[in-house]
Amino acid sequence: MANSKRRKGQKYTRQVRASIKAFLRGVEFAPYSEIFAHVRADESLSVLQPSERVRVASTVMRRPVFEPFTTVNVVGERVQTLWRVNESYEEFQPMRKD
Repeated sequence: MANSKRRKGQKYTRQVRASIKAFLRGVEFAPYSEIFAHVRADESLSVLQPSERVRVASTVMRRPVFEPFTTVNVVGERVQTLWRVNESYEEFQPMRKD
């Protein structure tokens, strides 16, 4: 059976998700562009290249952890999708065997 290795970014999904959560809790909600700019500049994720951080962030920005909502008013030429943290979601913590 072949050994499969996880991509380096997959090993840091929890850290990237935690970074995004901390950012969104500070600003309440933000569009993708602001979230990706924060992740690119986050020095706590120094193990990953900035482009890899953005790639991982785009994969973790999903329900149920994060909630998207669209603006009522038109921003520029169209409505804008903003993201916030779903505070009612509890992340799964696997049990450790002794």
